[in-house]
Amino acid sequence: MGEQRIQALTRKILLKISPPGNGDIVGDQERIQSALTPDFGTVRFSPRLLKKVYPLCREANWEITLTLLKNGRVWELVELESGDQRDAHFGLAVDLGSTSVAMKMVDLNTGKVLGEESILNHQIQYGDDILSRIFYAKNKPDHLIAVQEATLGTFNALLSRLETATGISAEKSCIMVVSGNTTMIHFLLGIDPWPIFEYPFAPVFNHTGYLDARDLGLNTSGYLYCMPSVANYLGGDTVSGLLVAGLHEKDELGLFIDIGTNGEMVLGNKHFLVAGAGAAGPALEGGISKNGMKATAGAVDSVIISENELRLTTIGGHRPRGICGSGIVDLIAQMLLSGWIDFSGRFNPEKSSRIVIRDGEYGVLYASREESGNGQELLFTQSDMSQFIDTKAAASTMVAYLLERLGVEPIDVDRLYVSGAFGTYINLESAITIGLYPDLPRERFVSLGNSSLQGAYVLLTDDQKMEEVTRLQERIEYLEFGAATDFISRMYAARFLPHTDFDLYPTVKAALRKQGRFR
Repeated sequence: MGEQRIQALTRKILLKISPPGNGDIVGDQERIQSALTPDFGTVRFSPRLLKKVYPLCREANWEITLTLLKNGRVWELVELESGDQRDAHFGLAVDLGSTSVAMKMVDLNTGKVLGEESILNHQIQYGDDILSRIFYAKNKPDHLIAVQEATLGTFNALLSRLETATGISAEKSCIMVVSGNTTMIHFLLGIDPWPIFEYPFAPVFNHTGYLDARDLGLNTSGYLYCMPSVANYLGGDTVSGLLVAGLHEKDELGLFIDIGTNGEMVLGNKHFLVAGAGAAGPALEGGISKNGMKATAGAVDSVIISENELRLTTIGGHRPRGICGSGIVDLIAQMLLSGWIDFSGRFNPEKSSRIVIRDGEYGVLYASREESGNGQELLFTQSDMSQFIDTKAAASTMVAYLLERLGVEPIDVDRLYVSGAFGTYINLESAITIGLYPDLPRERFVSLGNSSLQGAYVLLTDDQKMEEVTRLQERIEYLEFGAATDFISRMYAARFLPHTDFDLYPTVKAALRKQGRFR
């Protein structure tokens, strides 16, 4: 039997079996099972694979490749092929995000990533935000099916792209690991997620176990495994992130933060893990402003105000067409330091000719018609500012609440892991300046990138991590931020930039003093 270089979730082995003959009339299935017993014990056949045994085994002269998967204490047969197919051993890791979906094709003999693709989630046609999609599907079976089919359509489009990019048929992938928030996994399986948003906020399920990918309508063979969720707002994407960050393995105190439409955070070390989550809003993904946009070509992604002049960069170096999350954070931080806005986020029109009135409200004109890429004025308005500050306040209050519940000061956090697309591209100094992250020594921050996708890859390529995933799900203590009686009043205190308590932000205080903004 062939040895693998990594211990992936699935095993591929070559069997050479003596064929039935005179006086040896043992069934084909039993003949295969008997050959597997010494190494794998009882192996379960699915009806689909039992149908493949004949004539495949006889045509292959009883030299066959089996793909096996350990499901709890039992091994299951995932695929049956003629001849030696051990070199063709592929799997898929998926991050099922509400905005975009990313997929990697992986060689499960070596762990090498053969291709990676991402596209917008087709669910967006049923609502830009998760809540809109949930209301669309609520108690309407045909709508729920439509959202599920949009999800599966996204997966199948990615499979097609990977097939083109790698030259490897998606049918050759025998296992897929999917990370996503609790709602996204419900939609993937065609299960109404409404209970997640209705008291007592308990999902229909937290753990799917292994599912047959073809039964779901995916254009690939083998099994699908979804990272388990912990609670309504704390999904498998967070469990994936923890697998990458490794808080649960370390003595040092770590804080994991993933801020997007929802804010998810976990505080702990190898002795304890406490988590909280709540809605943060679309602001951090550029979803609030009329001129806000996703982080794509032409999006303003960084801003500097020097000698009272505004300078910006865009993704791809194009003329600006809008502003994404990292650009918004920079813009607000720079305007605060330069005095274009006050500590509550109100514009100071006398400070710059770029602060203009349009439709009865102030805004900063970060690109005029002549400067923009679409011939339109690009504005970040007072309404946009207010919405962003609400989002920032929600996110920073969640962190403060989590720390306080455990009697921990921000400075006690040894390592702060920032996850997600927003956390990857954001300017750390800007985020701290506006009070989005705690004011910690900068070397304590670790950017994980897309830890949801990375965690799916980690599990896919290391079957020992399955035990860790189960342990993580069981160990995390979940706090419901909505149940905190003083959460709203705390949020109000966090609506100032960086915060009403400047002592929490000593480096920001120093920077403002340097700019003459603080005495």
